[in-house]
Amino acid sequence: MKDPIIIVGGGVAGLSAAVHLSAAGHAVHLIDRRQHLGGRTYSWRDEVTGDIVDNGQHLLMGCYAETMRYLDLIGSRHLAKLQPSLHIDFADVATGQRASLHAGWLPAPLHVFAGLLGLNTLSFADKLRLIPLGVELLWSAPWKEYALQHMSVEYWLQELRQSETARRHLWDVIAIGSLNDHPSRVSALPFFRVLRTAFFGKRSNASLLIPTAGLSEILVHPARKFVESQGGTLTTGSAVSGVIVKDGRAAGVMVGNRAVSASRVILAVPHYAVTSLLPRASAPLAASSFSSSPIITVNLWFDRRVMEQEFVALLNGRIQWAFDRGRIVGHSGDGQYLACVISGAADHVDEEKEALVRMAVDDLAAVFPAVRSVSIRHSLVVKEMKATFTPVPGSESWRPEAKTETPGLFLAGDWTNTGFPATIEGAVLSGRKAAEEVLKAS
Repeated sequence: MKDPIIIVGGGVAGLSAAVHLSAAGHAVHLIDRRQHLGGRTYSWRDEVTGDIVDNGQHLLMGCYAETMRYLDLIGSRHLAKLQPSLHIDFADVATGQRASLHAGWLPAPLHVFAGLLGLNTLSFADKLRLIPLGVELLWSAPWKEYALQHMSVEYWLQELRQSETARRHLWDVIAIGSLNDHPSRVSALPFFRVLRTAFFGKRSNASLLIPTAGLSEILVHPARKFVESQGGTLTTGSAVSGVIVKDGRAAGVMVGNRAVSASRVILAVPHYAVTSLLPRASAPLAASSFSSSPIITVNLWFDRRVMEQEFVALLNGRIQWAFDRGRIVGHSGDGQYLACVISGAADHVDEEKEALVRMAVDDLAAVFPAVRSVSIRHSLVVKEMKATFTPVPGSESWRPEAKTETPGLFLAGDWTNTGFPATIEGAVLSGRKAAEEVLKAS
């Protein structure tokens, strides 16, 4: 084994870096300040019900090639179920109207557009306006990405003459789900890349990849086992207070008052934690320019079933998604356990648990009338206050590369320059890119 490499941060990005370096024969020492690994992506067993609860329900996609390679490497690919074809059920909180997007048998990208043409929530005129959007995704010139970087999703969709109905019933659902903020506040470039990656290439790119176990079971515990099997160590509950830089290069980290030497250090921490760990001259200047957006998950345990679908996208409501956790990861009792997700939740983070539960129940009752006649056995509200960085227009140019100007110092994290928004795919990819730069430097 080669000299140990220190990785600061045990989220998905740090675990990805550790796994890829371990697979390449390097000894790693991962250090995380929390008592658990996974960062903002983890799960635990609820003490009241015994069910596995995620800190935020995640939907992956078939185009998440890096994530699937990571799962294959750590041996947990069997814990994620890929849809045979893209299928999403919609329910309108304002009208109660139902719709389904189902990609048919045609080759990509025609299968997705055929599914969009079948949406009964879109008018004939709205469906015709899908054509210029599809052409833009297929034939966009390289200079277009520069323009998209500096405009919002909302502006871009208006430029393509997408109606308010089409935006509210389709595009906003995708944008808020993938970018975790309102389309008026986020850059069109990562949204464009998500659509292009999902709609083109293999048919399965657009399909949803649904975790059938808790996030820790599929992403975290197998990674820890893999790294340890290769001679690596993972330390939790220890806070790194800074990176040691000597003679202009990384020389280790400070853990409390103790210096731990290393010639290569990967900082796999969120953007808001980077500058406090580095000497001023070594810190990426843009790190402090990012802002964060929260996600709230309202977990509800009903005494009877109220929803037949595995998951539903809710339109014109305050919650955007409802997931039947019992069907997805296994429910330990009778009744039904639903996880209701509010992305871009800045307007609701200060609300009390009881108000958020009422809000979720009201939205569910508007589309699933049975909710009005059932009892809530248990509820749990999870607020991830800094769930993702917000990709505001222009922010793509701020995202740093894995290799820094300080020799021996590397960066990983979903906020770095991966080309993806703050998703599990972006985090996994950032870890691999950091590992590759370490291997090059070695």
